[in-house]
Amino acid sequence: MATAAVLLVAHPAHADVPLGWGPPEQTDGTDFLTVLWLLIGIPLGLILLIVAAIYLPAIARGESVKPGADRRADAEWLGGPRRAPNELAAPDGENSQAGGASGRW
Repeated sequence: MATAAVLLVAHPAHADVPLGWGPPEQTDGTDFLTVLWLLIGIPLGLILLIVAAIYLPAIARGESVKPGADRRADAEWLGGPRRAPNELAAPDGENSQAGGASGRW
């Protein structure tokens, strides 16, 4: 309601041109190539710059950038070397603490 009241009361400015100023010059507007550059060229250039900043370091390291590509699990070292990639350390003897939880009563 307040917004409608403000819009109904608002009037355009009726100021005179300051002394020493002439009437505003009429221009033809902006040419088509400038509009294309501003609306398409600059955003597309920014997108390409961001994509290059993300993918070029990975490509320089020799990593695969394909979607769904296998990650190199060999490079991860969690808990030291293992006998097989999916194998947890098993107890070596009767008093060994390796192997995770145990259910002794």
